[in-house]
Amino acid sequence: MRYAIYYAPPASSPLWQWGSRWLGRDARSGQPLTPPRLRGIDPERMVELTRIPRHYGFHATMIPPFRLHEKTAEGQLVEVLSDFVSKQRPFAIPGLELAQMNGFFCLQPTRYSSLLQTLASLCIRAFDHCRAPLSPSELARRKTAVLSGQEKRNLEIWGHPYVFEQFRFHFTLTNRLVESREKELIHAALTEIFSPLSAAPLLIDGLCLFVEPPSGQPMRCLQQFPFAPMSTGREEPTAHDHRFSEEDLYPGHQCHPA
Repeated sequence: MRYAIYYAPPASSPLWQWGSRWLGRDARSGQPLTPPRLRGIDPERMVELTRIPRHYGFHATMIPPFRLHEKTAEGQLVEVLSDFVSKQRPFAIPGLELAQMNGFFCLQPTRYSSLLQTLASLCIRAFDHCRAPLSPSELARRKTAVLSGQEKRNLEIWGHPYVFEQFRFHFTLTNRLVESREKELIHAALTEIFSPLSAAPLLIDGLCLFVEPPSGQPMRCLQQFPFAPMSTGREEPTAHDHRFSEEDLYPGHQCHPA
């Protein structure tokens, strides 16, 4: 069984509803959904083109899937997550835009957000003790990917290559696609569907705990954890701890400043 900590839009939001429909599954209810029909693409082919992101559900990763440490139970993970979100405050990031990342289509912020990068860095530090280390075979398999020297180091220390400065907040929408007429049709459909939904700022106001059954069935949203409400006082609209030190990370690494 694996767990993951994701950001997911509210269940009532058009972004969640269309994102889930595009993937063909609602990760909150677990129910299958009928994907939109695209001109020039067979429905069965559409299912294959979204197979990988559909397994994980519509989300943006904060902590990628991990197995629990042998000394950590699910209830303890929930306690750590509850405590963590109680110290965070909602904030907005710029609107989203359709982009390509490593060959797949995704939605990502139109502009860099230091608050978002800081939140992601805090998550990695706060939950690292809850995850089991990668096995030698897992580490070797993941190192077969094309990674930079820093990304390989991240993988060895944190169990994932894309953390801290390498982190990129995004919602994955397709498998990796090769250049083709089919890819052009997918791009046009995604632009038509998501451009009207993603222009407004996106409120980051909580995190979700997802779980993947040991059978390897699709991941489900186990519980949503809202951030603490905004203060009515004069303090700034976030309560993130921005104090990073080298020993918290590793020598020579600098997190994004707030």
